[in-house]
Amino acid sequence: MAKRTRTAVEIAARKQKPRGIGRPTHKGSIGREVLIEKTAQLLRTLPPEKLSLTAAAQAANVHLTLLKYYFHDRTRLLTEVARHLTVTLGKKVEDAEDDRPPPPERLRIRIDAMVDFYFENPFYHRLMVEIMAETEDPLATELINVWMSRTLDIYRSIMDSGVEQGSLRPLDVSFTYLAMMGLCEQFHYSLRLFGDRNTERADAAKRYKAFLYDFVFNGIGARSGSAAPLEPVQHERREK
Repeated sequence: MAKRTRTAVEIAARKQKPRGIGRPTHKGSIGREVLIEKTAQLLRTLPPEKLSLTAAAQAANVHLTLLKYYFHDRTRLLTEVARHLTVTLGKKVEDAEDDRPPPPERLRIRIDAMVDFYFENPFYHRLMVEIMAETEDPLATELINVWMSRTLDIYRSIMDSGVEQGSLRPLDVSFTYLAMMGLCEQFHYSLRLFGDRNTERADAAKRYKAFLYDFVFNGIGARSGSAAPLEPVQHERREK
């Protein structure tokens, strides 16, 4: 009886077709978007420079050939993940400013979105830096150029409107974006440095956002209305 059962199992196994290397067609197969999302989840804890196609395949519980079929190489996978994350952040901001609020409020919305986004995706900018190094990949270059140009165009529009309305100062747009981006990104590290087990993330995020609002719109130095803006300190080089 046992021999007959083994034979039936062996016959059934022989009838199963081996899994193809190309694009899966059977129902319930894992598609391109799912692989991008799985890799994005992996990059929440794994720095992008340590990511390999093998690691991404293991995280998604798929064969390596499936990753190679959809993305060809590691650079293309990282580029698609970066595109996915960038669109996600942009959509969140877009949904929050449906009614076209005034310029300061638009900056507040971006602070809110970026603090939360960078906490969930702490290696986002390391991912972008990794892609920037791949100058020979046209899709990677296109993503970086589009990302920076669209982002700066939006911030330029906000700043120009704010200056025109008298609610914002005429500051360098590129440096304003870089400064806000860096400040929002640091919330992830601030919890590690200054947080404790009794600190709730939501409460800490609320307090950190409130601090950033005050810091960005009021600054750190006490100045009278007639005080001149501070100039950068010029350090003299000493002859050795």
